[in-house]
Order: sequence, then C-alpha cells, then structure tokens
Amino acid sequence: MNAYLADWQRIRRYTVPQRMITECAEARERGDWRAACDAARFDVAFDPELAEEAAQQAAHFAPDLLRWHLPRVLFGSTNLLNARRYLLIPDEPVGPRTVLLTVQAPPFVNGSQRLTLGTVRGAAELRGGRAIPVPAYLWDVRHAHGLRAALGGTHDRLPLFTPAGDPLPEELAGAGDDPPARAERAWQAPRIARGLAAAGMEVRSRGDGWSRHNHVTHDLDPVRLVHDARWFAARFTEPTWAVYGSSYTHMKILTDTEPMQISWVDTHLERTDPDRLPPGLHADMLRNSADLKLVHGGKLPPGALHPLVRAALFPGASPAPPEPGTFDGGEPVRVRCRGDWHEIEVRLGRLDPLAHTPEERQRERAMRAFGGAGIGCFEVENIWYGAPGRLPRRLRAYRADLWQRLIHGGTRLLVELLDAGLDPHLRDSAGGTLFHQLPAFDHRLLLPRLLAAGVDINVRDRAGLTALHRVVVEYGSADVIIALVDAGADVSVPDRDGETAFIRAGQALKSRGGLRDDYRQALQHLHDRAR
Repeated sequence: MNAYLADWQRIRRYTVPQRMITECAEARERGDWRAACDAARFDVAFDPELAEEAAQQAAHFAPDLLRWHLPRVLFGSTNLLNARRYLLIPDEPVGPRTVLLTVQAPPFVNGSQRLTLGTVRGAAELRGGRAIPVPAYLWDVRHAHGLRAALGGTHDRLPLFTPAGDPLPEELAGAGDDPPARAERAWQAPRIARGLAAAGMEVRSRGDGWSRHNHVTHDLDPVRLVHDARWFAARFTEPTWAVYGSSYTHMKILTDTEPMQISWVDTHLERTDPDRLPPGLHADMLRNSADLKLVHGGKLPPGALHPLVRAALFPGASPAPPEPGTFDGGEPVRVRCRGDWHEIEVRLGRLDPLAHTPEERQRERAMRAFGGAGIGCFEVENIWYGAPGRLPRRLRAYRADLWQRLIHGGTRLLVELLDAGLDPHLRDSAGGTLFHQLPAFDHRLLLPRLLAAGVDINVRDRAGLTALHRVVVEYGSADVIIALVDAGADVSVPDRDGETAFIRAGQALKSRGGLRDDYRQALQHLHDRAR
C-alpha cells in the first residue's frame, strides 16, 4: 500500500470517531442541528442578521459527513488542511442574496481540529478562489446519495466494482459504455488530459501541454471534475468556472459548450480584481476517491465507511463492528530484562513493569532522576518518557493510536481520560508532553490541570524545544503563547542549537511584515515579560 492510501487508512480510522457519528445522528433525529455541530466539534458563529435564514440550511447539515469529506494535510498527518474557507452550496438556485453556510478550517496545521460554521450572503468569494465551494452531496443529509453519481456510479454499479459490490477484476475495468465503464477508462488514462477527454471534455492545450501543472492535476478525478462543474453551473446559472492552480494560471471550464471545454489560461491573481475572475472549484475537493481505493484494495471494509457514505456507495453492506472503546494496550508487551523475558502492561498511557516490585521501581526512578540509565524494563520506561532510544513495536503502535484518538477526540475526550487516570506526563513520539500539544486542545481547561498534576512546563522534546519554544517556532496560537508565558514558562531554555524562545521571538519582532497581528502581539508579550 502506498503512502497516500496509508494516510487515508489512518484518517478513516481516527478523524471521525464512531462516538461523533452516533451523537450527530441522534441529534439530527431530534432536529437539533446545534447539538449535531457540538458533537462534530463545530463552533457556530452566525451573523445575527442572517441567522434565521441560515438555520433553515443548518437543519439539514450533517457536520460529521462534511468532516469526513474535507481534505487533509497527508504526508503522515491526519489533520485537516488549515486556513481554508468553504462555502456550502445547497441543491437549489443560488443568487447574490442567497444566504449560505460557511465553514472555516482551523488556522494551524498542528492545532485544534475544531471547525467554525458561519454565514454569508451570496457567493462572491468563489471568484478568484477566495473560498472553496462544497456541493450538497458532501454536507446535506438529504443529498448524500448524490456521491454515487459524482463518482461515476449508476443504480446498477460503481466504477471498479461489480453490481454485487465486489471488486471488479482489473481486466474487466473499462469494458462497456455505461457511466461506470467510462469512469474506469478516464481513471486508467496515462495522463490527466486524456482522462479529461475520456470523461467527456474537449481538452484545449497550449504548446507546453499540461505537464507543468502536476501540483494541481496530481490525483485529480476527471469524472468528478465534470460532474461538479455541471452541478455548480446549474445552481449558479454561471457557465464559466475555474480550477485555480497558482497565482499565475488556472484551468478554465466552459460548461455551456458540447462537449464541455477545458484549458489552461493565465491568471495573475495579484494584479487582477478577483471579481473579474470566474468562480472557482478547488483541486483538493476533486481528488480521486480514497474511499473507493481503500475498499477496492481490501484496506477498508465497506461497513467502516461513514453511514451516509456507505448508504450511497455500498447500500447492501452491514455496519462494521465498533472498535474497542478501551485505552489499554491489550496483551502485555514482552521485553528482554536482565537475561530474562519480562512483561510490561500499558493502560491509559501508563507502563506497568509487572515483574518488578514497587521498591525496585522506586529505586530505578530515583536513579533516573539523577541521570542514571535503566536496563530492560526500566530502559523501556525511560524511553517512554522521552529518553533517546526505540520502543518495542507494540508500544510505538499503542502510543500512536492513543495520540490520534486524543487529537481527534478533542478536549472533551482528553478531560474524560484524565479523570479516568490517563497519565498527565504522557509523551508523544517526538518526546513532547501534553504541554507541547496544548494548541490541539482548549488550553484554558488543560493548562491549569497539567500544572496541578505536576507536569513540568519546561520539559524539552527530542529537538530540545519546550512547549513555548515549539509553538513560537510553528507560528502557532497567540493565545497559547500568552497562556504559557503567564503560567511561568521559561523563555531562556535552549534547544539543541542553543536558540531559545526569547531569541526566536526577538528575531521575529525585528522582521518586517509577514507576521499575523495576534502572533506579533503575543511575541511582544513574551519579550516584555522576559525583561
């Protein structure tokens, strides 16, 4: 399995937990869209003047379904693509006075995964690619079945699958002239231009062809592009659309020709009034379906799909059994210790070396506090709490699983687990503590709790960064920077290169432009407190 599908397999496992799906479904059955948003980790921030009209759209909003479909960072990360603004387009005519729901993605890659539901009148932001349109089949519970047609499916079958829902043998893909077969031929095309032609577009190419636009067209689904361009054109009565690729060029789509035409044209966004540009689709919403690839490759059972996705794509599939809700590591891990095999149990982030008495453990931990190196079970424990070294494979897997569930379960889950006994001194794979992960949670709740539990706010990760230094380096949350400074974080702890949070803040403050106002103010607060 390639890295792309491995990323999506992890995304499907963690980012929309079963608890979220269940609570959202129950809220929708009650007609309580606000409770559904709360369960799906959406903040609601409606313009009061538009709230009444927006509530009519929100009544059909499936926030967990939208979260399922939103693009991700990938490259090893399961987090949402940050700093994106989405416009949720209903399955009805849209004009300048239409009130639309908006969704704002988190501002930071490594921050909280909460989304914000807002409102806007009209869709002017689509021009020039300032916002990303989302068709109703990705967010409206009434139209979720439309995903099947968007992927080239018919009532009889999906592309890559037989009418019974089994993976189609490779040699049969593309045979015939029904929409699924045409989709298969478009996906089989060796180049995107040929795929677009196979999907029914007239491809107009400049002399340089399409090769230099791979950053946009990589993994682009030509079938979905054709479908969505037609779908949006019909709702907006706007025949010309774009897929924006860079500041200098975009794909121009003419939907009122037969066949539809697509070509690359110059944009020069910096020198062009966005209102003079066509409304835009976004390539990240038009990628080949990871769900189809995962199911076809046997890496995800159809029953593990979101229920609304499963109903659209594999209506005959039964729901997959829920994963265990426990946070223990299963069977104890065996490690070599003093010439013998010992077992270590792990639960709620705590290691329990079963073969050692409380007195032995206390003695070893005292030695560790004075810089001593443990052996066997205690060496594993030292590595667990940030010392250099490599953990046994099962402990690495347990830690990765636990952190993914915490990040995507959010503050609510973390607080519940701390109440149940989760180790507040837990480390991540980079050696960071919960302080280092503070931007992913509500710091107002978590920070005082960690301080009360005795977690050292100045612990360094394996790169030598304290929690404060890390959030400064990552240009992260201004509120978290201020909170850490006010809680007593040391600004002078050096990393491996001798740089400190104070030095980094000073360098940034001397730079000209390029900093967010709130970030600059937070750095100034850090600098002032350190004097």
